[in-house]
Amino acid sequence: MESKRFLLFREEENIFVEVLTKKIYTIGRRSHDDIFLANRGISRCHASVYFLNSKFWIIDGDFKGRTSTNGLIVNGQKVLLHELNQYDVITFCRDVHAIFLEYQGDLASSKAFEDSIRNVILFFSGKDKQGMRLLDSEIEEKTLRSRIQKPQSDDLTGLPNRSAFLARVRKSLEFKEQISKDHQFSILFIDVDRFKMINDSLGHLAGDQFLIHLAARFAACLRSGDMVARLGGDEFGILLDDIDNLEEAKAIAKRLQEYIARPLQLENQEVYPSISIGIASTHLQYRTVEEILRDADTAMYNAKKTGKARFVVFDEKMHQRASSLLKLDGDLRKAIENQQLQLYYQPILSLAEKSIVGFEALIRWNHPERGLLSPDIFIPISEETDLIYKIGIWTIHEACRQIDLWRENVDIQPILYVNVNMSAKQLSDTHLIQNIKRILRKFGIKSGELKLEITESIAMQNSQHTIKIFNQLREIGVPLVIDDFGTGYSSLSYLNRFPIDTLKIDRSFVSNIDISNENTSLNITQSIISLAHSLGVDVVAEGIEKAYHLACLKQMKCDFGQGFLFSKPIEADAATHLAENGLNWPWKF
Repeated sequence: MESKRFLLFREEENIFVEVLTKKIYTIGRRSHDDIFLANRGISRCHASVYFLNSKFWIIDGDFKGRTSTNGLIVNGQKVLLHELNQYDVITFCRDVHAIFLEYQGDLASSKAFEDSIRNVILFFSGKDKQGMRLLDSEIEEKTLRSRIQKPQSDDLTGLPNRSAFLARVRKSLEFKEQISKDHQFSILFIDVDRFKMINDSLGHLAGDQFLIHLAARFAACLRSGDMVARLGGDEFGILLDDIDNLEEAKAIAKRLQEYIARPLQLENQEVYPSISIGIASTHLQYRTVEEILRDADTAMYNAKKTGKARFVVFDEKMHQRASSLLKLDGDLRKAIENQQLQLYYQPILSLAEKSIVGFEALIRWNHPERGLLSPDIFIPISEETDLIYKIGIWTIHEACRQIDLWRENVDIQPILYVNVNMSAKQLSDTHLIQNIKRILRKFGIKSGELKLEITESIAMQNSQHTIKIFNQLREIGVPLVIDDFGTGYSSLSYLNRFPIDTLKIDRSFVSNIDISNENTSLNITQSIISLAHSLGVDVVAEGIEKAYHLACLKQMKCDFGQGFLFSKPIEADAATHLAENGLNWPWKF
């Protein structure tokens, strides 16, 4: 038999019953509300009750995002959203309460129902069913008959927490699907920029205070009906309910960023907060909360990647890219296991001797579906997922194995060295030196046969740590090469402290050398060569593609060169053949 649901209200001394027959009810102090409450403690839009999935739910405020002034309390706990159960006690304000009842049977002829209503009325008046006065402890015990609610606020900031936020978004989405198709809302997924720097420099207590200040700014900046929550760590979420269009969400995001960016005094230090925001809106017809939060998070990640302190609106292309990257990540893990990674080798030549002295090892991925992939496609993903450590050690191991094969080949003279590229993440590996020493011992690699390349910009990110690692590598016989030199921001004082073996001039300078010998790139290249020689290190020019590039570099006394003019990166067998037979040198200079 179908259940009947009721709300039994007590407003001061008045008691009345509302039979719940409609799908949605508004409760407030407006004449057009479905349930009108006159008490001054009641907000104009205090609460809404609605029917969904065979259950009645109650929310604080209404579906346009407006909330009550005094809040909504169910069974002694403040709630934003609650699934109603038998005997739930709802407190709207000090003198206005309600109890939710469910009953099965014929109401007109049911003495049991009448007794149930009578008992609840007596309970409201503080008496038992015999009319005896109840103690406060007994009233409290009877009030808490429904399940205990989980805390719905964040301990640090006092904002709603992640579960409260997800529940509210879920109900807004269900309201759109079940009741009002035109209802639109947007989610802002927010990440605080450079929060780790504040924690590291000022301490975690200051970091907590920083988040508390930001929470207050979020709350102050939003509309009365918006919901802001702390999702965890330095991540926040905002629900913009009942908005007209996406432009309105973008305007709010812009206003929010401007307001947050105001200077903040913290531990006698003035800091300048900034946030990155991802926006996802229901105009894309989402079906689950997880989907809309996922896409808002993806948009936020794109905002971070494109320079921080900005907002990005999610579109379908982002989802396709995210899905593609996720698949690529899974494929990359299998690639390591299935030995799909491969090293290609590009020769490095002595420009004076016109002979091959070494190779740069360049990783490639033989993807079973997409063919040969360059490192630009998969190395960034490997750094995000920490696969870079495994790939980095594999690369060094494979390069050393190849060095050993070439050293045993009597047709290859002299012994060739191999350069291997390193990322910033690899420099942070606490086991790096130990692992490299193990590989050197395994293949009997001698000093100078393996060289490690790191870009100038990465070297300068944490120069003190880099100098320490470089010195440890030099001690085990592994020289260091600064790659892409001239594009970074190193000072001569730091450069002089790096224990480096070689500078590699970035290809952008070499490829822009004009045949007239009258351009800036030519002058920069000449300056780098002179600087390197004054520091006692060798110079390799990358990107040599034209004969006149080679002529200019030889005239400037550049030591070594590599580029497509000599050879593109080639597989190990082809590199071995090239090393055995030498490079054909058709140029007269």
